[in-house]
Amino acid sequence: MTITERVEKLREWMKSQGLDAYWVPTADPHNDEYIPAHWMCREWLTGFTGSAGLAVVTLTEALLWTDSRYWLQAEEQLAGTPFKVMREGDPNVTPPAEWLAQAIGHEPFTYVVGTPPDMVTAETDRTFDNLGLTLQTFAPDPFDALWTDRPALPAAPITVQDAEWTGLSVNDKLLRTAQWLNLHLKADCYLFNDLSDIAWLLNLRGADIPFNPVFVAYLIYNREGCKFTLFTHTETLLPEARAQLDEAGVGLAPYEETPEFCCTHRVQASASVCMAMPLTHDEPLESEVPAWRATKTQAEAEGFRQAMLRDGVALVQFLRRLDEQMASGHCPTEMEADAQLTALRAAQPGFRELSFATIAGYAAHGAIVHYEATPETDARLKPEGLLLLDSGAQYDCGTTDITRTIALGPVTDEERRVYTLVLKGHLALARLRFPWGTTGLQLDTAARQPLWAAGYDFGHGTGHGVGSHLCVHEGPHQIRKNYRACTVIPFEPGLTVTDEPGIYVEGRFGVRIENVLLCRPAGETPFGRFLDFETLTLCPYDLRPVYRTLLTPEEVRQINDYHAEVRTRLLPLLTDEADRQWLARATEPLAP
Repeated sequence: MTITERVEKLREWMKSQGLDAYWVPTADPHNDEYIPAHWMCREWLTGFTGSAGLAVVTLTEALLWTDSRYWLQAEEQLAGTPFKVMREGDPNVTPPAEWLAQAIGHEPFTYVVGTPPDMVTAETDRTFDNLGLTLQTFAPDPFDALWTDRPALPAAPITVQDAEWTGLSVNDKLLRTAQWLNLHLKADCYLFNDLSDIAWLLNLRGADIPFNPVFVAYLIYNREGCKFTLFTHTETLLPEARAQLDEAGVGLAPYEETPEFCCTHRVQASASVCMAMPLTHDEPLESEVPAWRATKTQAEAEGFRQAMLRDGVALVQFLRRLDEQMASGHCPTEMEADAQLTALRAAQPGFRELSFATIAGYAAHGAIVHYEATPETDARLKPEGLLLLDSGAQYDCGTTDITRTIALGPVTDEERRVYTLVLKGHLALARLRFPWGTTGLQLDTAARQPLWAAGYDFGHGTGHGVGSHLCVHEGPHQIRKNYRACTVIPFEPGLTVTDEPGIYVEGRFGVRIENVLLCRPAGETPFGRFLDFETLTLCPYDLRPVYRTLLTPEEVRQINDYHAEVRTRLLPLLTDEADRQWLARATEPLAP
């Protein structure tokens, strides 16, 4: 079916159910960022492939809200379809629930909005109530009928995360969790629905979601007997994983039996649990596990360092070959460059998969913040201009996320100036020393100040947490300029965070530079305890597009120190003399 036909089919179904509108978020029952194919209903309905978006279909209109990362992509992919792009975050654009409320007219309580029951939470339901809307869930949801080849629920093998990279046993984690719950739980049981939390608590990993080594499951703690039960696809638990659960006293049950358990027990959960889960205790209890998971153990920090070594080798190999291709005229396309880098990463020990879909945006494509090349858009690189390359990998010991903007040949004065400003912002955050407890909202200013001074800014966050062989986007903390709950979480030792300012000149080029940082103690003075960052990522910056006169002596020393560290750490691991020579040239010190 075409997108138009899919919308028409949904409207026919809506009429049969007496619905005035249908609400389709980008969501699954576990609030994952990357959605398993089974729950990609919004993408199937709209044809928009971005990782964030909300579709609303009425009997006469079809709209898609998405944030600034995807505005350009959405305009391109939805052209010629019934969907109108709503630029979420633009002050002139009405938020979706309010838009629906305005569409009601003078009879609010006769306007009924449908939604899949496993894609929304009670919080969404309360928002609708406050606006005079009735939110109606249906089970089975309409996509089971309309989406005739809808993928099945995922059920990949569940494996053990090597104890060398965890630092804490399952027993240690569950004991701490049980002690905390016994102090705060007001029901008989607690339901964990965040897949990262479950994988981290049980020292298990899976492959149910692309790029994220987690598995579809619920974990329930029963105060009676202090017992944990894992509800998942038990048939794919590998023997060592099953033995690890047995040793920790964790029970097993099929994933599909979770609602029945919740119906027969008094169960409490976080506010993010979907409406399809029938909780018998309505008051939400937010878990402390995300904060514990975000604070890396020494073993997890060392796992990151090992992952960065492997990743750095692959990146040097790739960048050397890319330079040679540009010089020879045998230039790859964006997708071919992506495939080359992926193959080099896959040759590294402990490689599992990519940590997200690679962004290889050449020239104007680099201005599309979360661009992903397709056969229709795949641009061939030329020995000129800039390539924005944002990529990462999952290794058995850690997760990587790096962006380098690469000069493929001559660049314009504007590209050179913008590149240097982004580098200055990136360096400013990386070298910052700050008091214990400083928040991401405060840290954000360091990276943006050089850009703001020149009249530039960017719409996305400056930094996000990174999982330990878990999801590449990890909370609960973030560095960004907007006030949110995630931006006022105090920083403390052990937090990993990215450092990725950027500037995007629509229709022409984009620049972003990104490393992963580890927060660490930086001494104590009479004025308090201080923190700074260890840079974990190991890969040279491209200094060819730098305006040297815009760099301060402090920035030059910082670049030279970082490049010396990269050279020292990676050179012994490179066996090809051409790679060694390339790295030596790429890390030559800048003159003071």
